[in-house]
This record gives sequence, structure tokens and C-alpha cells, in this order.
Amino acid sequence: MSQSRLETTNELAEQARASNVEMSERVCLDMSHFKSVLRHLRKVDDNIILRMNTTNTAAAGECQIMFGVLQTAYARRDHDIEYCLRVLDRKIDERRAENTPSFSLQTQRRWLDGEHGVERIVRRRTLDVFRNRCPFFELPKEYIDILESKQR
Repeated sequence: MSQSRLETTNELAEQARASNVEMSERVCLDMSHFKSVLRHLRKVDDNIILRMNTTNTAAAGECQIMFGVLQTAYARRDHDIEYCLRVLDRKIDERRAENTPSFSLQTQRRWLDGEHGVERIVRRRTLDVFRNRCPFFELPKEYIDILESKQR
């Protein structure tokens, strides 16, 4: 049973790293592809919630592992969103320098900037379950702030 739990934890950790998921300028400029990538990257939150609701995760070691997986997933998504914002900003600047309209790029950029709000909601939901299942685990202040913030 312990080995099975370890494999599941390893699978969650790999899913959080998402080393098999490409992030490139091409992905950033294709809104439907980027949405698909984000959906894939956010599945780790769903899987952690499912796991925490169906197993005994109150053990300190298990909580520490799950929190590490969440931190990895959040860092990956933050990195990808910020990377794509920089790509879009650069493309918009290039179009502006050429006096070429960039309405679709600006629309994409606004949508992508809005993903920060979606991330807050996803994190709040996951961290709420985490805090309920691991009540003795001390969350860093930045994560407590996410839980206590109001939806914007």
C-alpha cells in the first residue's frame, strides 16, 4: 500500500512539473492551444482535491508532499502565463512600430491577463480543501492571503 501511495504521489509531482507540456511562442499566440494547455496544467489541482478527499492526508509528511506538488504546479502556471504575457507584449510593440493594427493580440493579452484571476479562484478552492484536510500544516503567508482574499 505504501508503494502504491508513493507512485501516486510521484505521478502528481510529474503532472505538476508538466515536463511533457510544451510552452512556446507558438502556443502563446494560439489562444485555443494555450487554453488547452492551461486546462491540462490545472488538472493537478482537481487530482489533488480528489486524492485529499478520498485518502487520509492528515499525516504531516503527506501534507508536506501535497503542498510541494501544489507549489510546483502554481510556479509552472505562473511562469507560463507571465511568459506568454511577455510574448504578446513584444508582438504588440512590434505591430505598433510597424503601424499595424494589433486588436486581436490586445484581446488575447487582456484575456491572458484575466487568467491571473482564474488562478486565484483555482488556488483558493484547492487551498481551502488542503487546509481542511491538513489543519496542522502551517501555510506560508502568501497562501493564507490567497485563502482570505475576496473574489475580484
